Amino acid sequence: MTLALRPSSVSTLTLNATKIPYVTETEKFNKSQDSNLIINDSTGEDDLADGEFRAWVVLFGTMCIAFTTSGYMSTWGVFQAHYEQSVLKELSPSTIAWIGSIQQSCLYIPTLIFAQFLDIKYFHTMLATASLVFIVATFLIAQCNAYWQFLLLQGILTGITAGVFTAPITTILSQWFLRRRGLALGLYAAGSSMGGTILPIIARALIPLIGFPWTIRVVASIIMLGMILGNLTIEQRTVSAASKGHSLDLSPMKSGIFILYCSASFFIYLGYYTFTTYLTSSAISVGVSISFSFYLVSVCNACSGMSRIISGLVADKFGAINLMIPAICLSSTTYYVWPFVHSQLGLIFLSVLYGVSIGPFAALVSKPVLDFGEKDQLGQRVGILMSMVGIAMLTGTPISGAVNKYTSPRTLGMGLFAGSTMLFGAILMAIFQYILRNHCTCRINIEKQ
Repeated sequence: MTLALRPSSVSTLTLNATKIPYVTETEKFNKSQDSNLIINDSTGEDDLADGEFRAWVVLFGTMCIAFTTSGYMSTWGVFQAHYEQSVLKELSPSTIAWIGSIQQSCLYIPTLIFAQFLDIKYFHTMLATASLVFIVATFLIAQCNAYWQFLLLQGILTGITAGVFTAPITTILSQWFLRRRGLALGLYAAGSSMGGTILPIIARALIPLIGFPWTIRVVASIIMLGMILGNLTIEQRTVSAASKGHSLDLSPMKSGIFILYCSASFFIYLGYYTFTTYLTSSAISVGVSISFSFYLVSVCNACSGMSRIISGLVADKFGAINLMIPAICLSSTTYYVWPFVHSQLGLIFLSVLYGVSIGPFAALVSKPVLDFGEKDQLGQRVGILMSMVGIAMLTGTPISGAVNKYTSPRTLGMGLFAGSTMLFGAILMAIFQYILRNHCTCRINIEKQ
């Protein structure tokens, strides 16, 4: 028989689908071209995968990769403050910030291209090659003494090679986890927070003892260990039908609802990294000791890590969008308060608040695009989303730094800019949720067992 569903949220729709053998079609959305908005089907095999030991081994490997790539990049605020105080002190903070913004954007912009390699069975070769280049580039940062060298190695090279992993790994997780997909994404994202917590502490402790070059070599050695573990444990469960072709598939962009979600994520990411990028230097500027200021990034990332795990658990029951919208609104509020906080205790509180509130978005941003559409287009959808947010990450922190030159107190301009872009993104995401709840009708065929 045929059953019509009106979903209340992305996650609710997905959970309902897990009880149904397969989905045959989706009605056109508002007479537009959104006929490719389909609930991912589940089978008995998919249900079993969630509990397989091999699935959890793969998840461990993805956490190792997240620790060494996006986790390492989450420590950029420590590097920003160090460069402002030492080797690049003659440059403006916004100029130095281009290194970090290029690095972070390269983590996402090329993902649409790299996602194709997952579909044509080249993933393991690509992963090993990117790991080697990433490790070598990180070791070479220890030899840098000019801006262009930092920009090339720490900004471009490590960023692009880290971007090799982003879309493919997210897609691989969706192959191994269905009912616990939110938890899997939360744990994967928590790997990034672990890196962003541990690596700044190591860097801050070692720089006064052994100097910056040898500190980088120690960090690079830790990264090498994580890369090796990731390469040994990550495995594809299925290879999509897209492996038959090598062309770049942009068909998901025909969906207006998909583009709306990507646009919401774009504006949120415009402000996403501003806080952690300028947190350390802003703390120093208001009189917080240099030795303590470096730990604020670790505090923020540690709280974000716990939030990502919890939000992953909760999202499987209550819906990813339902968690992300209020959390993003709280993050934007943090930005509005930031310029008026001038004490160490206040900055600790803001670091905790921002870490907790940004965690759900960091963990679940890709879940809606994994839950809708054809399985053969998982890589393409994630790649398009990540490429769009990568552009936002490229420009967000430098714009914040440039705007801040013309305002007082020191963080007023960047706080207003980043907070407003994130709030606007939350509004777009609320519109996305409203459309799903009120206008998207899916037709599902149910087979009797």
